[in-house]
Amino acid sequence: MATFRRSRDGLLTLDLRPVEADVLASLAREVLELLGAPGEPAQRAVDPLAEELGLADLPSFGDHEGASPAVPPEDEVLRRLLPDAYGEDDPQAAAEFRRLTEAGLRERKARAARGLLATLEPVAGQGGRVKLDADGARTWLAALNDIRLALGTRLGVSDDPDEDPFDALAEEDPERYAWAVYDFATHLQETLVRSLG
Repeated sequence: MATFRRSRDGLLTLDLRPVEADVLASLAREVLELLGAPGEPAQRAVDPLAEELGLADLPSFGDHEGASPAVPPEDEVLRRLLPDAYGEDDPQAAAEFRRLTEAGLRERKARAARGLLATLEPVAGQGGRVKLDADGARTWLAALNDIRLALGTRLGVSDDPDEDPFDALAEEDPERYAWAVYDFATHLQETLVRSLG
């Protein structure tokens, strides 16, 4: 299985087989799609006054296709990727915090996924070596974390170490593949963190 290692020049390297590179790229594209950012960041009109005051990056209520960003997403994976800051204790504060931060959080997560995809481009379809500097490693950590959160939420991963539904799945169950991909992403994240240490 592909594993991050530190090379003599101080960069982190990862040798990927074609299928591993393709799976990672596919997962990053799915995260982008979930975030509503399939390609480049969406261009939005900037209020000249907001720009003059240095507030151009703050989201407005109209930033998300007909829905206020103050409303938590309905999709459980998006709720995990874009969680409420205050939970159910203070819904008004949570809504206001979401209104002010959600667009920026979406863009940071989309930027990480796009960064991972850009790094994978040279090895797409053929496999090969990926090299990361410190910034690239941080981008990969963020993107891998989001991939794991998305997959883990869909699979119902829990914090209980005694609860591992993978063993109970039939050999031909398609969910076994999803669990294998989740384990692969977890392995990559763990070896990346160790290599940074």
